Amino acid sequence: MEEFRKLGRDFPELETMSELDEYPGEEVLRQGLAQLMESSDEVRRLYRLFQDSGDLGERRKIFQRLFELVVGKWVNGGMKISGVESWPEFCARVNRGLMQLLNGANSKTAVVAFTSGGPIAVALQRAMQLSPSVTLQMTWMSRNASFAEFLCSGPKFTLSSFNATPHLDDESLLTYR
Repeated sequence: MEEFRKLGRDFPELETMSELDEYPGEEVLRQGLAQLMESSDEVRRLYRLFQDSGDLGERRKIFQRLFELVVGKWVNGGMKISGVESWPEFCARVNRGLMQLLNGANSKTAVVAFTSGGPIAVALQRAMQLSPSVTLQMTWMSRNASFAEFLCSGPKFTLSSFNATPHLDDESLLTYR
């Protein structure tokens, strides 16, 4: 914002939108893991591997598999998490936020939103008519600090680019978590 203004360019006031907040992954994992430890041999196996691994890189890989498994059950409606919106409620909330951003925009309007992998995946779902499970897979693909570009015209909402990082010139800055 400061750089734009130094150049004499307008920069709109920032607005916080709770509609574009991430889903509560930590709470889904905490409660979901407890539920699935009682009923899933695979979850118990992964959890033991995670606990027993002394290698940090291996622990991260096992954690990611465990996290994907638990969140995947939540996304597919395989478990309810007390006090947490469901995946369909999360998607509806993000889509309300997208509609708020798009209302009033015209062909000359650029709208910028800074958010996280879940809301970006929901925007991809909207643009590409993805299933819930494929949408979840897209959350794991978003690079930190990348950008996606969508084009809209009336009800039409399409993807122009995804996971772009031309502003990061150092490969070590490309991360996913």
